[in-house]
Amino acid sequence: MPIELTPFPADGAEMLERWLAGPLVARWWKAHWTVPVLEALRAGGPLPAGTRAWLVELDGQPVGYAQDRDALRDSDGWKAEDGVGPGTRAVAVLLGEPAALNRKLGREAIRELARRLFAEPGVDRLVAAPHPDNWPAIIAFKRAGFRERGRRQFPDGPVMVLTAAKAVWKG
Repeated sequence: MPIELTPFPADGAEMLERWLAGPLVARWWKAHWTVPVLEALRAGGPLPAGTRAWLVELDGQPVGYAQDRDALRDSDGWKAEDGVGPGTRAVAVLLGEPAALNRKLGREAIRELARRLFAEPGVDRLVAAPHPDNWPAIIAFKRAGFRERGRRQFPDGPVMVLTAAKAVWKG
């Protein structure tokens, strides 16, 4: 089951909106995480500075969305977190297609995103902040090589901080 990440298509706003409206995604995904991306896709303009959007594909079929962004540009609490510096990317992944759930594809999408990002010069740390009750996401990140750093209160609610350092990541 080869997972691939490709730049999110400019005409993909409706697909992403459909995924975001799905009950499992809507329960955990904060809408403001993707509002700037959706606005850029609809306008045909560039994504917000420091943000990249990815289409998660399984055997060439779209099954989800991933994004990475400069953690220091975030307003969601990363600036106060130990170890977050210029080489840190905040990451988030969702599987939007119901048929993609419970197949360990989240873990594979996270691994592929980490491989891609750690291959870039200057990227030395990845951080993720799922809701602490979102155990499927937490398990996927941990199985993809992230380490649990504990619960925190970010401006938009409670999170479980997970990190991966390039120096020790085994993906």
